[in-house]
Amino acid sequence: MFTKRETILGGLLTIVTGPRFSHSHAQTSDIHGCMLPGSVARSYLGNLSEQLRLPERLISRSGNSGFDYALAQTLSRLTDTFRVLPGFAFFNVGTSHQAYATAEVLLTNPDGTVLLGRDLLFELLAELEHPDAAVAAVAAHEFGHIVQYKNGLVLHRNQSTVKRTELHADFLAGYYAGIRKLSKQDFPAAVFATTQEKVGDYAFTDRNHHGRPDERAAAIVRGFEVAYRERRELSEAIQIGINYVSAG
Repeated sequence: MFTKRETILGGLLTIVTGPRFSHSHAQTSDIHGCMLPGSVARSYLGNLSEQLRLPERLISRSGNSGFDYALAQTLSRLTDTFRVLPGFAFFNVGTSHQAYATAEVLLTNPDGTVLLGRDLLFELLAELEHPDAAVAAVAAHEFGHIVQYKNGLVLHRNQSTVKRTELHADFLAGYYAGIRKLSKQDFPAAVFATTQEKVGDYAFTDRNHHGRPDERAAAIVRGFEVAYRERRELSEAIQIGINYVSAG
């Protein structure tokens, strides 16, 4: 049976369509990795709570009721682990191979909004092993950014790239995987590392450089260890993660 929170989160499993959104339409300087400033989010996505009341502007959920239910549970666990409550929606705006987190309240939940692109969703669901865990890994990374927003952390300040911010979000995603492994021993935590490793990059001079593949996987592993082996509380984990990415 759905809990109250799962019902709230599960009700947001819709795919929002709207004007084309891409880096070419937003100023590159406005986007910080996968952190979407509120002005950009509002400009290109508008108020999602209003869009969700317009049936012609959305596609019903993911098309897989079992997956939708599992994702609602994942979002509930992410909320409990990170102590944040962002809105969540899929989006289909232009090329939707991205996921974003924004501090802007585009839906009704108070801690910003997590957005997962439709194309990215289908890419993740096409994974041969544990596609649900691959989606959870991306969602956990974006929730990590919500944690950063809520705690006023701007780890890329005075940096040429957003690498520290992105690796810290990876670290927190790994922390979530470790928490899940503690309660469910067969949880495929390794998928978190392989998922983020695949989207690492070598664009060292690009301000949106997220980290090399090995760095992204290593951040996941370190976050996992802090939860699973060291049994640290969230506040400790956040600081350990800051120290970890700052030392690199």
